[in-house]
Amino acid sequence: SPEKQIWHCFGCGKGGDVFTFVMDIEGLEFREALKLLAEKAGVDLPEYHGGVGQKTETKDRGLEILELATKFYEKQLWESERGKVMLAYLHERGLSDESLRTYRLGYAPDGWEHITKFLVGRGFRSEELESCGLSLRGKEGRGFYDRFRDRIMFPIGDILGRIIGYSARVAPGGDETQAKYVDTPETHVYHKSRVLYGLALAKQSIKETGCAILVEGNMDVIALHQAGLTHVVAVSGTALTVEQLGILKRYGKKLALFFDMDAAGQTAAWKSTIAALSMDFIVEAVAISGGKDAADLNQENPEFLRSAVAAAKPAM
Repeated sequence: SPEKQIWHCFGCGKGGDVFTFVMDIEGLEFREALKLLAEKAGVDLPEYHGGVGQKTETKDRGLEILELATKFYEKQLWESERGKVMLAYLHERGLSDESLRTYRLGYAPDGWEHITKFLVGRGFRSEELESCGLSLRGKEGRGFYDRFRDRIMFPIGDILGRIIGYSARVAPGGDETQAKYVDTPETHVYHKSRVLYGLALAKQSIKETGCAILVEGNMDVIALHQAGLTHVVAVSGTALTVEQLGILKRYGKKLALFFDMDAAGQTAAWKSTIAALSMDFIVEAVAISGGKDAADLNQENPEFLRSAVAAAKPAM
């Protein structure tokens, strides 16, 4: 009702004002909903000024830097010669162009100063890039260089889909002596214990099904989403945390664990089960044979993948 400035659902009986609507639909806390609505309306929140004004401005510039960097990496993937090699690899893994664009995958070119020069040329300081996890300081503090080089970039978004960090996979045929994945370190916008990869795209589906599928890797998230299982997320370079479980509980109280069947995957599944049960989640486990992960199964037999998730058994 625009006149009364309230809403009511005759199906479930819920109702309230614009704040409760956004909190319910987006799964946000009041402070987050207030911030989101203020941004949409172009309103400055007084409580964000004064003592914390500098901190808020720093965060806003950090988000601006990371959004611009993501566009740079996307352009490199789709238009550069080396990027097209990465594109072919991702297609071989069964990922469609639509999925790649939905999750905004990109490519960080090989070299020491590509993203650093690009962003400095756009008016940002090298120190700001360092604080966002994009650049590293040279020995003895001399100069800055790119943290991510010759890697496939998986942007990590917050609950609203704003880019806050990256998980970067070593390029196929690249320097395999380096770590397979390099993630953004803890920054003023990225806190890995409170981040779930793919949550912004999955939250509405989790809310509708009452269940979140938790997988180990970014590639698995995209594969399951492509197979029609859109209520899927992954932890970001950490074991499942109380903070992550608290976020998931806003949307549903059921958790389906779809981890690798090797020893490491099953150990992680065990620990995640204990953590989730302690917070009163209903926990299920997805079991598959053959040692293949979700990305492989999506490429070979998406229907089998969907059946495996549907056949999940109680974790106990």
